Amino acid sequence: MTLNLQRDLTLKQLRLVSLLGRTLNLSRCAELLHTSQPAASRALAHLETQLQRVLFQRTTKQILPTVAGLSLIQHANRILAEIDVAQEELLGLSAGISAEMRLGVLAAFSPDVLAGALARSRQLLPEVLLSTQMQPLEVLYEQLLDGRIDLMLAHAEFRVDLNLVEVTPLYEEHSTILAGQSHRLHKKKKPSWSDLAQEAWILPPVNTPLRPKIDRMLSVYRSGQRSGLGPDVQTDSSLLALRLLSQTPMLWAIAHQQARQFESTAQVRAIAAPVELLRGPMCCFRLRQERMKTPQSIFMGCLKDSASQLRVPYPQNAAGP
Repeated sequence: MTLNLQRDLTLKQLRLVSLLGRTLNLSRCAELLHTSQPAASRALAHLETQLQRVLFQRTTKQILPTVAGLSLIQHANRILAEIDVAQEELLGLSAGISAEMRLGVLAAFSPDVLAGALARSRQLLPEVLLSTQMQPLEVLYEQLLDGRIDLMLAHAEFRVDLNLVEVTPLYEEHSTILAGQSHRLHKKKKPSWSDLAQEAWILPPVNTPLRPKIDRMLSVYRSGQRSGLGPDVQTDSSLLALRLLSQTPMLWAIAHQQARQFESTAQVRAIAAPVELLRGPMCCFRLRQERMKTPQSIFMGCLKDSASQLRVPYPQNAAGP
């Protein structure tokens, strides 16, 4: 038998199954449906014939759902609940009720992707306040689990509980090494890791995925003789890092999408490193147990569309040292 429930099932039948599963009483079910018990019994018999499945075992004393009945009850409850939600949202929109969607964003997330998604979402969600905040990864994840933000935009370089969190990949990201326009390594066509390790570095905080990659590279390739270039500097400030690049011969590794933005100002240039230090997906994270609201669904669609516009060349060689 071929079933086509989208064509054959009606909302009236779904309400019948849902109420009967809740009451396990035909008389009470008929009362809630504002019909008679014989009419409800005939409707149930017609549905079972239509599906060629017994949904409820009926005796003179009780009515109990079969396995097929339990399955259809669960789906009916879910479908009817979604219709109720749609009704509430449509009534809210018609009444001009505004809402807020809270976004937690990692600083390394592409400003082009985020701006494109926000611009499109503003057109589609004129009554929704789109609120963004940038925080360290561990703070964002804690806020997501606590329900203080609705969506988190970050990389996947950390451990998450997939029973609690749903992860949607958006685009591939990799690291780029920047230096000031006049840095001596720009004259080298293919600087080695040894060349890079002898320079002074602007280091990201220790709790970022790039930091252990840089530390490993420096420990392996940096020799004791560094021509008086001075110590490394650690900072999480992009503005400070850019100022240091313009005033000192230091190197700075950041996400490629951010590096493109800074290169466009003509203050810094990418160094041709042997391979990228880090590469992986940037993702959208949301709580699994939370119902996906219409604004969230629309914004995630805008995110995917915006991310699909990226045109980024990726090296085919393996990850860095």
